[in-house]
Amino acid sequence: MLRPAPVLVVVSSLLIFSGCVQDGPCPGSARAAGPLTRPAPAEGNVFVSSSDPFSPGPLRVRTIPLGKCEQDVPAAVLIHTPEQAGLYPVVIFQHGFQSRNDHYDQILTHLASHGFVVVAPQMYEPGLGAFTGSPTATQEAETALLLVRWLDENLARLVGVSVDTARLGIAGHSRGGKVAWLAMRAAPARFAAIAGVDPVDGTGGPPGRTGPQARVTAEPLAYDAPSLVIGCGRSGRCAPAGDNHVQFYAASPAPAWHVVATEYGHADMLDEDVAQLAALVCASNPDREPMRRLTAGLLVAFFRASLQGDASAYATLSDTLAAPATIEVESK
Repeated sequence: MLRPAPVLVVVSSLLIFSGCVQDGPCPGSARAAGPLTRPAPAEGNVFVSSSDPFSPGPLRVRTIPLGKCEQDVPAAVLIHTPEQAGLYPVVIFQHGFQSRNDHYDQILTHLASHGFVVVAPQMYEPGLGAFTGSPTATQEAETALLLVRWLDENLARLVGVSVDTARLGIAGHSRGGKVAWLAMRAAPARFAAIAGVDPVDGTGGPPGRTGPQARVTAEPLAYDAPSLVIGCGRSGRCAPAGDNHVQFYAASPAPAWHVVATEYGHADMLDEDVAQLAALVCASNPDREPMRRLTAGLLVAFFRASLQGDASAYATLSDTLAAPATIEVESK
């Protein structure tokens, strides 16, 4: 059975999920006062991947699902974690508009296999509520920051390996990219790196409900972490000009990389069954496997450099010959 299509959900899914928004905090969810600050680094040597970032890594991966409020987690999550004992950095991955966290299983498993614990929250159930602006991107970012407080206290116990939450990255696709940058703007000291996968800075629900929502890229952003912005050359109406990867790169401080997959569309990096459905709405290249490998490999290289500490991996982001798809690159 096919999963619900991301980006724009078909009418039947709207009827099924209408109004099913994750609302209200969990009874024991972390709501500590004061700004989020980066914890002291974990003791020991963090795992550093050395294999080809565009191929699966050397580590076996298992997936741990948690429902909202289970173990007091503030949103439902899928955790992709290496099975092998070691010390690993952490990446939070924010799903796109009307999408689900399991639509990204292939790229997130690929990332985890190179030595990262990847936490993918489900911010709301796809449906009519999101179309009318509930939750807002700002509310999603607030939940993401609650998740950071939660994983500082709970993640290592759940995954059974050592984690270094001081080495924390955040990434997101589509609207999830906006959520990632909103979280970074709210807690710039907490994140060590940020990445967007064809991010969209839309204004949200219709006027009179919750919109228009302010753009996070309206002015230059101030933080010290490196940034990666992956764009799609065929984004079209699903990531429209003026609200897309171009603006995210322009607003991000140096160091930053802007990698555009010129022949691919907004949802071509999703798992294949979902990407096929998304192609009914978003421009797409029918040969999508190279885009999944490109996205996964760029995330591996970027976080290998920024979180695992191998700065030489930044060179992969600009290597047009090594990339499995045609790319254009700029950096600052």
